[in-house]
Amino acid sequence: MNRILTGAVDIGGTKISVGIVDGAGNLLAEKCFPSDCTRQSAQQAMDKVIGLLKEQCQEQKLLLTDLRGIGVACSGPVNLAAGSIENPYTLPGWMGFPIVEYLSRKSGLEVRLENDANGALLGEIFQRNLKDKKVLMITIGTGIGVAFWGDKKLYRSGKYHPEMGHIIVSSEKTECYCGHPGCFESCCSGRAMNGRAAAAGYKDFDDLYAGAQQQEEKAARLLAEILRDLKNGIWGLNIIFKPEVIILAGGFSRKYFPIIKNAILEDSIGKEDFLDEFCILSACGNKNSALVGANMLFMEG
Repeated sequence: MNRILTGAVDIGGTKISVGIVDGAGNLLAEKCFPSDCTRQSAQQAMDKVIGLLKEQCQEQKLLLTDLRGIGVACSGPVNLAAGSIENPYTLPGWMGFPIVEYLSRKSGLEVRLENDANGALLGEIFQRNLKDKKVLMITIGTGIGVAFWGDKKLYRSGKYHPEMGHIIVSSEKTECYCGHPGCFESCCSGRAMNGRAAAAGYKDFDDLYAGAQQQEEKAARLLAEILRDLKNGIWGLNIIFKPEVIILAGGFSRKYFPIIKNAILEDSIGKEDFLDEFCILSACGNKNSALVGANMLFMEG
């Protein structure tokens, strides 16, 4: 076993995962607890994180200070320059919390922060040995997260992660908290697709899809519109980054992977002058990629 050990934290709007990862990317311990932002402060949540890391270190017969550091993958926006959470959308009440300074002071360790989309991509890069490839990762779940790896490094821009899930994909007026109607997330996230299905009289997207499979004209038409918007979003990202590998992640992508994959491939037929040759993979399901990625923050240098 590689004994270069890192504390790893994955902070989402629903839950927080805490673990210890070794230098080979093996997850030695993992525990989760609810984010519950409306009932606990960021400080209280981070105190729980430190408590769990101490417990996990004891189980490994270690001291907390034996870890080389703590890597944090957090639902964005996060301010990498300031080391703070700047996300009022899925982490309400934690706006401006100096997470890097707080965890470092409480643990005595170096703390490195990254957006969760980047963290998950780093985990995929590490687990699949894709360091020499151009990799685009699209997470379709409650929202849409996008990250890109090229030239053996993450694509970063400024103090905030570029929110590529908010590129415009439709001229229809679908409002989003980003302030621009018709963006990718407002049209094609799991939440958005369930909302579009409900507005058309279906229980949710699953119900809509079942109707389309049964040749219901209304369901088939709406499904085609959703897939059109999905294709638009992925096409825009594909022609900009020209990845060799596209990884589809998130709950919706796992459930409907064949449909999304086929839509992307159909949209790329005869477009060799615009796109490079690429393959499409489903995200690893055997490990928490964001925790593995949080560990990899210390391998970037």
